Amino acid sequence: MPSGHSQFSASYDKTTKVLSAVISLFLAVIAIITSSAIVAGIGAVLILLSYGYSPRAYVVSDRSIIVRRLIGTARVSLEGIREARAATEDDLSGCIRLWGNGGLWGYYGLFQTSKLGRAWWYVTNRKNTVVVITDQKTTLFSPDDVHGFLAAIRASVPVPGSLSTEAFFASSQLRPAGNRIGSLFGAAIGVVVIAVVALAFLYSPGPPNYTLTTRSLTIHDRFYPVTLNAAAVDVEHIRIVDIGRDAEWRPTERTNGFANGHYQSGWFRVANGQKVRMYRVGGRRLVLLPPRGRGSVVLLEVKQPEQFVQEVRLNWTNRSE
Repeated sequence: MPSGHSQFSASYDKTTKVLSAVISLFLAVIAIITSSAIVAGIGAVLILLSYGYSPRAYVVSDRSIIVRRLIGTARVSLEGIREARAATEDDLSGCIRLWGNGGLWGYYGLFQTSKLGRAWWYVTNRKNTVVVITDQKTTLFSPDDVHGFLAAIRASVPVPGSLSTEAFFASSQLRPAGNRIGSLFGAAIGVVVIAVVALAFLYSPGPPNYTLTTRSLTIHDRFYPVTLNAAAVDVEHIRIVDIGRDAEWRPTERTNGFANGHYQSGWFRVANGQKVRMYRVGGRRLVLLPPRGRGSVVLLEVKQPEQFVQEVRLNWTNRSE
């Protein structure tokens, strides 16, 4: 490192590690449940971007603090500095995230607290939080070596009313409440994640609603809605199948759909090798809607399958074009 430069590492605190692991697991579970490449891709991008913008180290150089990240760097000027000190309990109380990341691989972005007001955070470990206030803005960092970091700032620029070593250690004892706030926030996020996962496993909407006209059938599913044109369905061969007896229509693999113990919708592969659209709430008797020519079979569970088949045939047989 050239003369005049001081680099300080930045590690993650326990809450950040736990929260990042929980969120990553949650996104993986959602991707598995939906079997959607889009959902999996969005989750992967979210995790990678959050990690990429997470502070990895700080460099005090040329009257500035440089935040090193995998994706670019951020430079904070120390011109017009008024304070550089360890954060206290009051500094972190009443924290509100305005625009930033609140725990996935760090706490960075624009936040607001009761005492500091709006501040830019580049924090990964709340136990080591340092407050730097200049004429332009307030910024928070979390170097592993807090004392050395503050000393490097004071060596780079004169800081009015700099804390003595004794005062620095005294202020360090005032930060547990800030940690508790972060822990409570992390716990709240964890509860939300667990609740969402639980809802995904317990989701049970019953047979999907549908709209039948002389020209189409629309299946109103939350995840995989579809509209079938009457001209594309082989009306003559619409029938009811019992997947308990008609084993060739038994689903064997979810290819791009939602599935839990109570509801299945989307694309599935069945025992005969075909890829079908299926909307099932756990029953055995499904209405089979075969395509006319090229297309995919639709298996739909309804409350009264015989009546449904009659309605479809009545609406779609000898319809006017």
